[in-house]
Order: sequence, then structure tokens, then C-alpha cells
Amino acid sequence: MDLEFIKKEKNEIEFVVEKDDIAFYNIIEKIASNNSEVEFVALKKADNLIDKFTFYIRTKSKAAKTVLLDCISEAEKEFTNLVEELDKSTNL
Repeated sequence: MDLEFIKKEKNEIEFVVEKDDIAFYNIIEKIASNNSEVEFVALKKADNLIDKFTFYIRTKSKAAKTVLLDCISEAEKEFTNLVEELDKSTNL
């Protein structure tokens, strides 16, 4: 995964991701869109044939970095819970 920051400000973060799957970032975007501190969040992918997309988040008052890290942590918890549920339910 390659990460290039376009904007790093207190209430705004924008970065380009290359050579990574967009699926995890879709979940982060969904979580962020439900966060009351988030003013705007977007995930932009120009071409489905290219492994490159842009993630953008703008917050109201809380630091964008803090909100983004909170959203990533929540996504990780969701994945962990899913893995545990699958492990329990497929225990043969």
C-alpha cells in the first residue's frame, strides 16, 4: 500500500491510496458518515481498473486525525467481531 497525503489540516485530511483494496475504506467511510463530528466524508475512485482512490474527511470541531483514527478502530472492532462470530458458528 502506498499512501500520499494531499491535505493535512486540523479539520481536514485528504490522501490517495494506491495498491490497496477499497473495501476497508468503504467501511470507514460508512462509519464516518454516521459520526456527528464529521461534516463531510468522501471516497473517490476514478477507474475500477486502477488500484488508486482518494479518501477525504472534514470535521466540525474535533481534529480530523482523531475522528479518522476512531473510525478505523471501530472498523477493526467490527471485523474482529465478525471473525469471532464466524469462528463460533462454523466450529465443527
